[in-house]
Amino acid sequence: LPQLLLSPSSDSDQERQPLETYKNGLHKILFMDPSVDKLNEMRPHLEALAEENGATVTQAIPTMLEWLPQGCSKGKGVSKMCQRLGIDPKTQLLALGDAENDIGMLKMASIGVVVGNGSEIAKKAADVVLTQTNDDGAVGVAMEKYAFGRVPS
Repeated sequence: LPQLLLSPSSDSDQERQPLETYKNGLHKILFMDPSVDKLNEMRPHLEALAEENGATVTQAIPTMLEWLPQGCSKGKGVSKMCQRLGIDPKTQLLALGDAENDIGMLKMASIGVVVGNGSEIAKKAADVVLTQTNDDGAVGVAMEKYAFGRVPS
């Protein structure tokens, strides 16, 4: 995986760049607090600052906000990985998620699945919302049903 990061060397050509040599500054800032209310109050201010500075804000868990460079997301990373591996996401990708930061990945996939205890915003982006939670083996259920075509017991 360390060699999968691509760096444009010209307009039409790309070359592999080892991760340890990548020096483009910050990649993510996490804002964590046990108070969900405090983060919800803070989010509009962070989003305004992010917009002014070419960044974006997303959320993976209720007690954490993520500040990322504009255009960076889990969806973008999965898209690049699929491209590199010759996978067509619209016909060959099963995406499993539970939160806002999974939305791009869920939407690009052939089948986007959210676990039963996923966030409401993730559920709205999914093709399938399972009744099982991540604690109940939802990922295994999704793999059995959608990747292997078996009905889980």
